[in-house]
Amino acid sequence: MRFRWTTALFAALALSTSGAPALALTLPVIGGPGLDQGQVCPTGSLCPGTPVLSLIGTAAVSGSVTYNVGPGTVDFVLTLVAPANFGAASLLPGSSFSAVGVPVITAPLGGGAFVIQQIAPAVGSASPIFSLPVTVLANTPAISGLTCTVGTGADQCGVSLGAAGLTFDASPLGVYDAFLTFNVNVPEPGTLLLLVSGLAGLLVAARRRA
Repeated sequence: MRFRWTTALFAALALSTSGAPALALTLPVIGGPGLDQGQVCPTGSLCPGTPVLSLIGTAAVSGSVTYNVGPGTVDFVLTLVAPANFGAASLLPGSSFSAVGVPVITAPLGGGAFVIQQIAPAVGSASPIFSLPVTVLANTPAISGLTCTVGTGADQCGVSLGAAGLTFDASPLGVYDAFLTFNVNVPEPGTLLLLVSGLAGLLVAARRRA
């Protein structure tokens, strides 16, 4: 199954780079810890590394990760569906974090599996909702890491963002930066094979009409 799935994906990639419309493969979030690392640090300090607040437990998220095969980019949107507790403050459900056009490359992992990995800096957007009154000063966090494994039998995507670009004022307490890491499960290869096959079929139909 893995070999067939990988063959289908790279056949679709060949179509997308030969003048046909670019493929976009969307991986919906189907589980995993969600937001599982987080630190709030005084602005300008080393973050992660010198937090005044740290995430106490995991917080579930919904969303998706989309791999744009032709340009070699990833888009994602991750939205909290449970509070992320930092002790004195929480990020509330509805807080959303996203990015468009994160540059990536793919590399084989063996056995038909491969990894999608960020290769250059990127900037996202954030719509955080806090339990305490705060003023968001910057909501374009740096995407500091993005990796997805595909075809392993236990596929996951991890995204880290901040601390640069995710800054808020919690006066009179001070101004802080936030660093957040999400780890989510995405569909198994059998499900993805159906998605890739469907996309490849659409490409063939489009080429016949052209």
